Amino acid sequence: AGMMSDADMARLANATGTDFDSMWLEMMIQHHKGAISMARDEVASGKDTATKAMAVSIVRGQQAEIDTMTSLMTPAR
Repeated sequence: AGMMSDADMARLANATGTDFDSMWLEMMIQHHKGAISMARDEVASGKDTATKAMAVSIVRGQQAEIDTMTSLMTPAR
């Protein structure tokens, strides 16, 4: 989850300006959501406490970045 296809990357490579910016943000949000999913799996099923703690940190950090990227996509009011 969260990995872009070759076709996605080709579309991004051919985009410019605000189209590129929007596409990049959308793809990065999906990529971060994939990281959150994997980290949550580790929290739920992992055995090592240090790894589980790192996974919790990843969830928090990636969600904060998603929130920032989402705000960049929302026009100012």
